Amino acid sequence: MARTPSTKPATRKSAASAKVGTTVTKENLKALGPDRLADLLVELSEQDAVLTRKLRMALTATHAKDKLGKEIEKRLRTIQCSRGFLPWDRIKPLATELDTLRQSILDDVATTEVGQAISAMRILVELTPSVYERSDDSSGYLSDVFREAASDLGTLWGRQAGRDPAVTVRDLLTLLDNDGYGTCDHLIASCGEALGTAGAAILRSTLLARLHDLPASKAKGDYRTDIRRIQTLGHLKDLADAMGDVDAYIEAVSLSDRQSASIGDVARRLLDKERASKALEWLDRETEETSRSRSENDDLRIEACEAVGDRDTAQSLRWKVFQERLSLPHWQAYQRHLSDYDAIDAEEQTLNYIRNFPVRSVALSTLLEWPALDAAANLVREHTAELDGRDYGTLRPAADRLSESYPNEATLLYRLLVEAVLDKALSRYYSYAAKDLASCRLLALMLTATNGMETHEAFMTRLKAQHKRKLGFWSLIGE
Repeated sequence: MARTPSTKPATRKSAASAKVGTTVTKENLKALGPDRLADLLVELSEQDAVLTRKLRMALTATHAKDKLGKEIEKRLRTIQCSRGFLPWDRIKPLATELDTLRQSILDDVATTEVGQAISAMRILVELTPSVYERSDDSSGYLSDVFREAASDLGTLWGRQAGRDPAVTVRDLLTLLDNDGYGTCDHLIASCGEALGTAGAAILRSTLLARLHDLPASKAKGDYRTDIRRIQTLGHLKDLADAMGDVDAYIEAVSLSDRQSASIGDVARRLLDKERASKALEWLDRETEETSRSRSENDDLRIEACEAVGDRDTAQSLRWKVFQERLSLPHWQAYQRHLSDYDAIDAEEQTLNYIRNFPVRSVALSTLLEWPALDAAANLVREHTAELDGRDYGTLRPAADRLSESYPNEATLLYRLLVEAVLDKALSRYYSYAAKDLASCRLLALMLTATNGMETHEAFMTRLKAQHKRKLGFWSLIGE
């Protein structure tokens, strides 16, 4: 007797199709048709002021684009005049609205009237204080929008035909001088086109005159004088970057009392201009006392040596950096410049160096990254007492990595983690210690007899005897 085919697969397919058809996606909504969608939007807008404003802006952009800038300005001034405190849950919606307005100014208003776009964008930048004074922007949502708006303003100045560079300088300095929130930190960087050679010269001479007029710092605690000097020098450096003038950048650095802090910055810019010899001269100014960015400056020195053809020095520097920090990227770069024959000997020499590195946790991480799991396991066995159970960022990943092939060594690491928490009675970390102890229990059956290593049962007995009063921990164990 022939079997009747089941209809269940068809039913499942039908249900899946229905689910796809009712999912709110662009394609599914298109099926509703324009009239139905319009009715839904009108209905929703009556209950949602934010949606109403978005729809009004969209309609203005479509049917009255010449009035869009004024409409945006009107909304921005309303926000600027508001006085109510903004709770945390209104910060992100406001930031989203402001960013939408910013994009509309840049993409829509500027295409028809750059001057109107500049006016609207400047209002957006200048409403920063009124918004910050009535809100807590710990999330950074608002600051991101305001900084973008300031950079966009510089771009718009550059798009305005026939704009007087002197006017740009005046407006630029006005915004910088009144910026108490870092909103205009990147404004000069976006003004290269707007300033041009003439504007850059005016701005530079104005800033140098300001610097000259500032009183000398009287003492280390003379914060107000120092901050004004630092800000002015920062503006000069930003201007140099905007104009792509590395010599002007160096001159600004030379006017500072803290030239050593900018050694790497100068070297980077010189290298970008293919002036490697000059970059090396600056890097040679570095001393052990003045260097705060040795790792970055080491890489700059290596790059500069390569650029001038001093490959032997570059190789020596790579090996030196590896020796100091066990930096595998520097070792790998060092190895790439060796012959195949030399690379074999160097690899064994390097592994021996890592094994004997005095900071055992760094050595352990490096061996695992190499990867050299057998050497890592040996390190754990031979130097367990030198590892710190509080270094969970190193030990826990190492234990997880070793657990499959080296259960004894993984267990030793998990035990260190557990005892570090219990010895200090760090109750907030009991849950982590409980998980590490559970890992010990799972590995117990895989342990091999090793001289000097406790069995899991002996470890548990000792742990309970030493920490029997830590009931919060034992309640998580179930033993």
